[in-house]
Parts: sequence; structure tokens; C-alpha cells
Amino acid sequence: MKLISAIAYTTAAVGSSLILPAVASATDVHCASDNGTDVTVVDGNTACRAAAETSGRARSAGYDGVGYAHAAAGAAALGVGAAGGVGASEGVGGIPIAFGYGPDAVALTTITAAATDSDIGKSQAAIPLFAISIAFEGSRAQVSTADSSVVCLGTAAFAWNSATGTTCLTTPFGRWQTPKSELG
Repeated sequence: MKLISAIAYTTAAVGSSLILPAVASATDVHCASDNGTDVTVVDGNTACRAAAETSGRARSAGYDGVGYAHAAAGAAALGVGAAGGVGASEGVGGIPIAFGYGPDAVALTTITAAATDSDIGKSQAAIPLFAISIAFEGSRAQVSTADSSVVCLGTAAFAWNSATGTTCLTTPFGRWQTPKSELG
């Protein structure tokens, strides 16, 4: 019951921080890259970069933050940084997503190899490898499929690796992490 209460209070706290009035975003930049292009946009402290190899798709955005995405081998990468945060994703196959919101927030997601039958028990066409990291003000979130790890630090971070099912969550009320599964 304590876990359910902690999750409910955390959801309310994070939700209210997103709804309450804040300083309006003065600068936003967007980058899109497909099939071998590399796009970088810098405007003051706001920036984005999207780089895609021949068969990749990368999208990034900075909303008074820094977004970075790199895609290869059919990956579809997304990185978003907002309000002083950094979101960086890299993928060789699969779908890496990273979202950093708030000053000193850093979210990193890396998929280093395309999913295989042994990784997920089904063909890659049926289930693409998916990983996501989300960090809020002053927190860190990271997913690395190379060593099947997820890391959450600070008071507001979430990370999930679909290949292993490994998840972590940090809130002002504590830290939770699932153990590494047999798949990883």
C-alpha cells in the first residue's frame, strides 16, 4: 500500500510541476534527419542535432534546452531537451527515446544493437527494441542496452529497457529498481 501511495503522490507532484505557471520558453529549435543526413541548429543556449545513417531516422528538439538524436541500422531515435535539460538518444536498430526537462536534467538512451530472436523471443519485425529515459530537474536517467543497465539518480527520473524489462524510478519519496531479468 505504501508503494501505491508513493506513486500516487509522486504523480501528483510531477503533474502539478508541469501544470503550474512557469517562465515562457523563449527559444525552440527542431532537427530532423533521414537517410544519411546530419542537421544541427544552435540558437544561444538552445540547440539540437539529428544525425541519421543510411537507414535511420533521427528527430530532436530543444526548448530552451539541448536535444540530440543519432540513428543507424533502421533505428528511429528521439531526443528532447527542455527548460535547461538535455535529452540524448542513440540507436543501432530499435527506438531510443530520451527526454530531459528542467535545469541540470540529463536523460541518455543508447541502443547498441538491433534486437534479435534470442533477446526477445520473437522476430525483430514483430517487436522492435525500445528504450526510454526521462529526467526532470537535477536528475539523471540512463538506459544502455550494451550492458543491459538502467540508472536513475536524483529525485525525478525514470528509465526502461524493453529487451530486459529492467526499470528504475526515483522520486522525492525513494528509489525503485527492478532486478535484471533472465533475458539481459
